[in-house]
Amino acid sequence: MKPLDPRVLPHLRPAARPLALSLAGSGAAAVLVVVQAFAVAALVTALVADGPDGSWRTPAVVLLVVVAGRALVSVVVDVAAAAAAARVGAGLRRTVLRAAVDLDAVTLARHRVGELGVLATRGVAAVEPYLTRYLPALALAAVLPLLVLAAIATQDLLSALVVLLTLPLVPLFAALIGMSTQEKVDRQWRLLGQLSGHFVDVVRGLPTLVAHRRARAQSEQIADVTDRYRRANTDVLRLAFASSAALELVATLSVALVAVTVGLRLAAGGLDLETALVVLLLAPEAYWPLRRVGAEFHAAAEGTATFEAIHDLLATPPADRTVVEGPAALAGVAVTWPGHPAPAVGPVDLDLPERGLVVLAGPSGSGKSTLLAALQGEVPASAGVVRVPAPDLASWRGMVATVEQRPWLLDGTVADNVRLGRPTAPDADVVAALRAVDLDLDPARVLGEDGVGLSAGQRARLALARVLVADRPYVLLDEPTAHLDAATEAVLLRVLTGLARDRCVLVVAHRPAVVAAADRVLELR
Repeated sequence: MKPLDPRVLPHLRPAARPLALSLAGSGAAAVLVVVQAFAVAALVTALVADGPDGSWRTPAVVLLVVVAGRALVSVVVDVAAAAAAARVGAGLRRTVLRAAVDLDAVTLARHRVGELGVLATRGVAAVEPYLTRYLPALALAAVLPLLVLAAIATQDLLSALVVLLTLPLVPLFAALIGMSTQEKVDRQWRLLGQLSGHFVDVVRGLPTLVAHRRARAQSEQIADVTDRYRRANTDVLRLAFASSAALELVATLSVALVAVTVGLRLAAGGLDLETALVVLLLAPEAYWPLRRVGAEFHAAAEGTATFEAIHDLLATPPADRTVVEGPAALAGVAVTWPGHPAPAVGPVDLDLPERGLVVLAGPSGSGKSTLLAALQGEVPASAGVVRVPAPDLASWRGMVATVEQRPWLLDGTVADNVRLGRPTAPDADVVAALRAVDLDLDPARVLGEDGVGLSAGQRARLALARVLVADRPYVLLDEPTAHLDAATEAVLLRVLTGLARDRCVLVVAHRPAVVAAADRVLELR
């Protein structure tokens, strides 16, 4: 994706007004630059030629007005660009999170959690320099050189010809440098994603690594990826400094050529002082916007890398879905993982009643959790059809309350964790749900990260309280009583049978007590 690519435009739409204001301000700044050059030339000429007789006052007043106007325009452009960056950044974060949520488990597995996290944080933050620095510079570069060239042409055609012939050198060198810059920035971005993804995976699996004494080996791998990212970052910075120096040299030589021709003609009497001053003041302004675009290209490169990554995420083809509207059922459903010829589970036929307790039983590895994920639409069925009593997958998920094998808990209060089932639940419903699962916890108690400090039984009860507050017609639970003591299992079983009186409860379980309480048992092998 190029720094100015049509695919970027849809992401900029939420900030159309501040961006338009920023671009208009850049155009006004270009006009003021030209007016300022004429005012300065007139002021100097008046002071040198006529002395302090009052003729300098008009250009002095014009110069003060122009300087104040440029300061005001600069503030407006900066504020508008910052507002645009904030709106675009918020929209991009929502886009990334929505895309990650909408992807099924198979497609999502192709993207590492750390890489998505970097894209939603560091990547979106990299868009700010693109909007606040690069786009205003690009707008100024599109207007100011042409305006300056036209102004110089009205004063001296020979100087305008010199500027016209040397002006393309700056974008030419910038384009040659930019090709290498984009390649190195893309490499830097890929290495940062690898580092983040690997680091997150290592942190999540740290207990297992420590148990098997493999933590030190992973530390060495992280150090290796970090060193590669450091070298890539150094290459980008080295190229950025070198490119800035090269563009400065080209622009300086071009301005020097104009200055030499103007100086020689001024000494020979071929130009008057005011015309020479106008040309000398305007010539650097013709090259400056192009130099700035070249310098800001490095800020734009990382921003466009973010747009490219988001575009690839949105363009990821979802796995074929086989979810259709109808009475809740699994009709010949089989799930096959990519790269494996044999199905992981199925084919399975199962009709889900409107109320009752249905148990999926079977040995470990028989595909019970996979079948549950297929029913939720998180894993696409490779064969068969999943029927749901909803027009689309999003509506179906809104009818389902789930509990995983290890319930995910929020870093917040007990009440916050219960309200994940229904954010608008009043305090009375939260307290009632906690009492129903015999969980003696203060709703205002603050839990640590991922519920640190709670036992397995307390975690299971808290997750079940969340289901009670959600109050949805379908409840899917993945081995909720695994690794629990008999007392906690009895509480959970009592709550499950109570829920099954007026809704469908589908439980993955192999504990005899749960299987014995089921209205229907489907044995997987």
